[in-house]
Amino acid sequence: MMIRTSIIVGALLLAAPAAWAEGLPVEPGKWEMTSTTKMPMLSQPRVTTVTECVKESEISMDDMGGEEMDPACKFETAMVDGNTMKWSFDCPVEGGTSHGEWEATSTGNSVSGEGLITVSFQGGAMEMTMQWEGKRIGDCP
Repeated sequence: MMIRTSIIVGALLLAAPAAWAEGLPVEPGKWEMTSTTKMPMLSQPRVTTVTECVKESEISMDDMGGEEMDPACKFETAMVDGNTMKWSFDCPVEGGTSHGEWEATSTGNSVSGEGLITVSFQGGAMEMTMQWEGKRIGDCP
């Protein structure tokens, strides 16, 4: 699902999480997601827009997992409250660790969120921020 990919594209090395029953409600259909990533090594923000057919009526933490995820990562859901979900993760990275704090809110036909990732390695740290917006743009073909 491209929405989950857009949400985690900046998350570096995330893990397949444990099963959570609650998630963000979304209206199935064709969705357009735009993410903006800022980090010190980029001279300007990286903006990416993708479209995808969403078939589920809920985006859950289970949707965030995948084969490319690092199984050593730890996820923690801080809150699922109606249309808002907050979560964090901690992952080992080569020579250090990464920690992320994320939040997403859905109105059913739109979703928005932001995240902050801190990567610590070799005595230094780098922060990366990501914001995303998505909207349902029609029915799937």
